[in-house]
Amino acid sequence: MHVLRSGAAGPLGAYPFGQSESTSGDTPGPLAVVALSGPDNVGKTTHARLLQRRTGARSLGPLDDYDRRWQHAKRDGLPDWWFGTAPIEEVADVLACSYLARSAAAQSGPPAPLILIDRGMTMLVASVAATIAVREHTRTELAAERAHLLLAPYASAIARAQQAEHEILLLHHTVPRQGARMALSREPAITPVYRRYQHALNEHLAKLHPGDAIVTGERPILAVHADICTTLTRPAVLAPTINDRWIIALGGLSECGKSTAGRHLQHEHGVTRLKIGYLLDLAAARHRLTDIYALPIAEQAELLALELDAYAHAHHYQQTFSIESLHSHDLATELRKLLGDTLTTVYLDADPTVRATRGTLGPDDVTERDHIKRARGADRVRDIAQHVIDNNRSATELGHALDRLIRDRLWPRRSPRVVLPAELGLPDHLTGFLDHTVAALTRPDDTVRLIAVTGSGARGKYLDGWSDLDVLIVADPPALPAIGAALRQARGRLAGVRLGQTVLAPAECQAGALTSRLLYTLAQIADGALPAIWAAPGFTVPHPDPATVTARTWRDGATAAMDLRRLLLREPIDVRAVYKVAALLAKIVLRCEGKLHAADSDALVAFAKLAGDLPEAPSDPRFGAAEQVTSMAEQVLAWWLASLESAV
Repeated sequence: MHVLRSGAAGPLGAYPFGQSESTSGDTPGPLAVVALSGPDNVGKTTHARLLQRRTGARSLGPLDDYDRRWQHAKRDGLPDWWFGTAPIEEVADVLACSYLARSAAAQSGPPAPLILIDRGMTMLVASVAATIAVREHTRTELAAERAHLLLAPYASAIARAQQAEHEILLLHHTVPRQGARMALSREPAITPVYRRYQHALNEHLAKLHPGDAIVTGERPILAVHADICTTLTRPAVLAPTINDRWIIALGGLSECGKSTAGRHLQHEHGVTRLKIGYLLDLAAARHRLTDIYALPIAEQAELLALELDAYAHAHHYQQTFSIESLHSHDLATELRKLLGDTLTTVYLDADPTVRATRGTLGPDDVTERDHIKRARGADRVRDIAQHVIDNNRSATELGHALDRLIRDRLWPRRSPRVVLPAELGLPDHLTGFLDHTVAALTRPDDTVRLIAVTGSGARGKYLDGWSDLDVLIVADPPALPAIGAALRQARGRLAGVRLGQTVLAPAECQAGALTSRLLYTLAQIADGALPAIWAAPGFTVPHPDPATVTARTWRDGATAAMDLRRLLLREPIDVRAVYKVAALLAKIVLRCEGKLHAADSDALVAFAKLAGDLPEAPSDPRFGAAEQVTSMAEQVLAWWLASLESAV
């Protein structure tokens, strides 16, 4: 048997998702027939249209194309004929003949990768049973029995037709009452008869297929569509890949900053930047549409989503996309139905006077473009946007707002692991310093959020006379004077140990506005590798992703190399500073190789293995000769510089 391959859907061909299987032999067999069944408003027509767009499938059209008696029924008023004037036997006969005639037509006509049927044979029995339940005021079980009796003359033909089709049942909900409520909620007007019919239909379908249905619920359309594709094997249709990506749609009026935002997302976060107009132009060419904007807005949104899907499929390594400019409220609404939480709508808001000054062609041009955009509902996108960014001020503020948006989505929040200062194994005088600092800064009315020891003091690598005590404090900006006072009061307890103090605002952590060292430290606190010695109740820290930490680390390599060169030129040599900066440069190189080493000594040993032929770093730098440390540092710097020359 041979299953026909996907046909072209326009000059660009079908989307790259429809793939059909074939077996050996050239003799054509029955065409693949897919029937989408389910109660009203469950999405059958939408999913059929999506399958047509993606695979070049052929739809057999509505039932009333297959029996002339439908014309008479419509002329007299279809609801009256269906539920009142026509004998139930006539209704059953018209339905059965229409279903069977359409089933016969499935095996004729032009070739296609698959044939689509709106409502399969299960719906024939369910529709007749629900109609009987409404007309004769009987229970579902009795109505089903009577339906089978009415359809008995067609039983063998129905069975053959049912075997020839792959039927997919869609339900709003597994509970019939809830399913009927959801179906009716999407109707502009509801009659009592139609209400009873939907309840009876949902009851019958739920009992007929208790475990086989795809439950749509409130899920996005493309998530449901993925489930539909998964059930198809001959021909196989790949599920949409866009459900696993993140789409940021940028909206707003003229000169509000959409292009600036798109560039920032692209350059700072690696977001793939696409234009909505370009994607719709591709869709129009693919499907030979002379005016794609003449289509209903729901179909425009579907075509846009499918082009995004095609792009994501071809660029599997890109996970986040921005699309601009979202100039239509209705398009934004339909995209949300299709993509759900995969889509984040961002509205850039700025006052008219501010936007007027940004226009290169003057304020009148901005006003004219605003008029066009408002006519499309661009300003009403604000009402449904998940994020509204005030862009009346600086590009710096806009950039930080976008950074926060990205980090909030991609960096999970974690509760820090908290230990007592005494558990760090530090000398008693340093433990006393930490106890005093925590007590001074953690009163209920203070705004300190977290206190942690970092560096060697937190990892059991503290060396007396060599190591610093590094303390990280996360606090709201108003807490800075109190932090300074507390540290000054406790400084006498340090006994000459150098204090490395870092104070961060929560917003800096959330936006990732940190150096590579602090990003790495934050990641270690978030995953529990570094403990805090105090955390405010309920406070969580963001967990930077490894790719961002590595990228930021790479940028800092040049700074570390310059600092190391400066230290090597000083007289006399500061052995401690040279050792630490050489270790920092080694860590940077190792992180870019995917190898993380927190301790200086561990990093230098690992770097020596990576680079080869380097002098061994002293196991305890306190007792290493200055010449040994200097030679080791010079070799680390030489390796870094050689890596630049070899790249040319």
